[in-house]
Amino acid sequence: MKKTIVIFGIILFYSYGIKAQENSSKLRIGLNASIEKNLSSENIAFDKYTGYSADYNKTNYRLGLNFEYELKTNFSINTAINYSNKDFTGTYYCAVCSFIVPPSPQNIDFRFIEVPLTLKYYFLPNKIRLFGEFGLNNLFSLNKEVTDNSYGLGIKLGSGIEYNLSKKIALQMTMDYNSGISKLYKESEFKLKSFAFGIGIMKKL
Repeated sequence: MKKTIVIFGIILFYSYGIKAQENSSKLRIGLNASIEKNLSSENIAFDKYTGYSADYNKTNYRLGLNFEYELKTNFSINTAINYSNKDFTGTYYCAVCSFIVPPSPQNIDFRFIEVPLTLKYYFLPNKIRLFGEFGLNNLFSLNKEVTDNSYGLGIKLGSGIEYNLSKKIALQMTMDYNSGISKLYKESEFKLKSFAFGIGIMKKL
């Protein structure tokens, strides 16, 4: 599943990259930065008896590089390469263990490279544009000792507003919700969920 999606994305953007060379005005690149809130379950089970009790009390963030190709007026295909920090405070539990001293809360590094693949539609095609976005989000774990599976797949829903500073440069304010559809642990139903609010800048080539 992972290889199929990644290969599909590479082929898709390679084909559009060839077209973009012929018509570079349809291609935009940009930078993004977001503050992220982890909305996942407060119980992260590794198996039937052990896991973490999670406290999502940390301010997390996402940074990355965006790519957008215009398929037709107001309609585009998008991808990005993002570094995502989803750290939390976790307290280890074990239902079959006898602790002399109860485990203390500890900082858990939960970090990923995200590669979304989405479709975006722009409303109000003027200097100020609203948009909606829908697609898939591929997550590659950077802390393999924390998760069983090094890859996760999720659904991404987003919206935002864009202000055109010039014919080639635009500022964006974005919101997006990501919900995992694949598991990060073999014997657990835990899936990532998060909400992010961010800003970005896009430049037409």
